[in-house]
Amino acid sequence: MALNSRYSQHARRALAQARLMAQDYQHDAVDTDHLLVGILCERGSLGSQVLTDLDIDMRRAELEVRVLHALADPVAAPLELTGALLEVLRLSAEESRGFGHHYIGTEHMLLALARSRAGGAADLLRTLAVSPDQIRRRVRLLLSDGVTELSIETAKRVARLSELSRRVLNAASQLAAQDSTGPAGIDHLLLVLAREQRSQVSRILRDCGLDEMALSGALRQRTIPTVPTSEALLEEMIDHAVDRADHLGTHYTGTDHILLALAENPHGAALLQRYGVNLGKLFEAIRHDLLPPRGR
Repeated sequence: MALNSRYSQHARRALAQARLMAQDYQHDAVDTDHLLVGILCERGSLGSQVLTDLDIDMRRAELEVRVLHALADPVAAPLELTGALLEVLRLSAEESRGFGHHYIGTEHMLLALARSRAGGAADLLRTLAVSPDQIRRRVRLLLSDGVTELSIETAKRVARLSELSRRVLNAASQLAAQDSTGPAGIDHLLLVLAREQRSQVSRILRDCGLDEMALSGALRQRTIPTVPTSEALLEEMIDHAVDRADHLGTHYTGTDHILLALAENPHGAALLQRYGVNLGKLFEAIRHDLLPPRGR
C-alpha cells in the first residue's frame, strides 16, 4: 500500500490496521469498512474520538466487518485496495485541501467515508445505526473549534521532547525563517545539531567528519538537493526519534535520539554522508557514547 507522505501518523496506522484486519479475517481485499474500524482502533486519533463519541462499540464493529465479506482461499498477498477505498483515499486528500490543512488525518478520512458512502463502510454504518451526517457534523464541530489531529499529535510529541530538543527544533525553524526557505527541513536540523554545544551530539558529528562549513554554505546558497516534502519528512523523523526513545526505555526524547532517527532515515543518511559523516562511525558513537544500555 503506497502511503501519501502527507498522512498523519494516526492515519498511517489506521491504514495499516485496516490491512491487517482484512488479512486476519481472510478477506480478498482491503475495503472501506476495514478502514473505518482501523480508525476506530487507532486510539488517540481524532477519528477514533469521533467514532467513540458516537457510541460505536469496537468489538461489535469488528464482528460485523468479519461477516461483511466472503472468505478468500487462498488470501492474496499483498491484498489489493478496493476501488471504493481508493476513492475514499482520494476524497480524504480533497477534504484536507478544502480545510487548508497540509496533512491528511483520520478526520479527513472520516469525512471522505461519510461523503463517499461506498464499499462496506456504508453497510457497516447502517448496521451500527450511525448516519454519515452524524459523522460529518461531529468532525466539522471539532475542526471548527480548532481541534485537528496534527495539533493532538504535535502536543503529544512535544511533551516527550527534552528541553534541549525543543530548543534545537525551534532553532531549526528560526534558521529556515532567516533563510526565507519555507518550513524547516532535516538540513536545517542537522546544522543546528552541529552547532549546539550543550549537546554531545555536536562533538559526535565533528568526530565523525561532518563538514559544517560546507553544510552552512549549501544552505545559504540552496545548493542542497531537495528531498520530497521536507516538512513532512522532518515530522516523520521526530516521530521516529520519540519511538526510538520509547524502545530504549527513556522517558524523554533527547538530541541523541534525534540524531539516531536522522541517521536511520534514508534521506537523513544521504544528507549526513553528503557532508562527510562516516555513518558506521556515527552509529558506533551513538551506541557507545550517547545511548545507555537497556535496563540501566
